[in-house]
Amino acid sequence: MSSQNLRYQTQWTSQFYAAAELTRRGYLVSLTFGNARVADLLVQSPGGYTFTIDVKGQSSRNFWLIQRRDPDPRHFFVLVYLPPEFETPRFFILSSARLMKHRAAYETASKARGKYKDNLGGMNWATALPHEDQWDVLPK
Repeated sequence: MSSQNLRYQTQWTSQFYAAAELTRRGYLVSLTFGNARVADLLVQSPGGYTFTIDVKGQSSRNFWLIQRRDPDPRHFFVLVYLPPEFETPRFFILSSARLMKHRAAYETASKARGKYKDNLGGMNWATALPHEDQWDVLPK
């Protein structure tokens, strides 16, 4: 399988896993389709609050590549790690404000080393670890 096909497969699998987990937790979820999506999932909480989610998936413990965007209190990120051999996926849940703070910290540290490119911004694998299974970050 080509690396492009693997990325495509990983991203779609991650979106479906995230949507399934949210549904299991009582959220109503719609997947978005198209080339210029603002978000991957449109979500309504059990309490009726609507918000959006960007899902970022990966199948190895690598850097999380995240584009810069303005923090939005109605937008969240679910990072999905798909381990090998069909092990249970891992979910890392962050508000857009928290993720953009992590991205900014990575940018500052990278610029200090003289190795920063904005199109390659994001955060390190370990930065996501404290956010694992933090579903309570999402609106109720």
